[in-house]
Amino acid sequence: MLFRIISLSVVWLALHTASVVADTVYVVRHAEKHAEGKDPALTACGQARADALASSLANVKLAAVYATPYQRTRHTAAAVAKQQQLDITQYDPRQPEVLLSQLKAQTLPVLVVGHSNTVPDLVAQLSGISMAPLTEQDYDLLYQVKLTAPVSVSISRQRFRCK
Repeated sequence: MLFRIISLSVVWLALHTASVVADTVYVVRHAEKHAEGKDPALTACGQARADALASSLANVKLAAVYATPYQRTRHTAAAVAKQQQLDITQYDPRQPEVLLSQLKAQTLPVLVVGHSNTVPDLVAQLSGISMAPLTEQDYDLLYQVKLTAPVSVSISRQRFRCK
């Protein structure tokens, strides 16, 4: 009888933990990019900022790192992914509902690297809290979206400054 109760408890626990989602989503715009071209790479300053992002997230165990297929987002995400020993999962910025579905499947914090025209909307969709638009000069904002009740958004500026 005790074995049966324990077995039922294990099954109940397994079923209910399957619905757990990532409690925190970190969202950042890609780092500084070259001005020319359709798919520009990061500048030296942008690469240094990407490395600084990896350092700032070093103590956070991430389940996944997401980036759009553009060089600037992939290169921004690369230092974090390497440090966390994760692959970068590409997403289509024109299909945020697909990304949101992928995020809901995660059980640990995740990082999403996006663009000035996608980051505020993604944060708003995750949190239900409106965000101010980003300018072309906004490269240093890191959004931390807590998805557990009460949902909250913390915005911090990276301490890194380009010289």
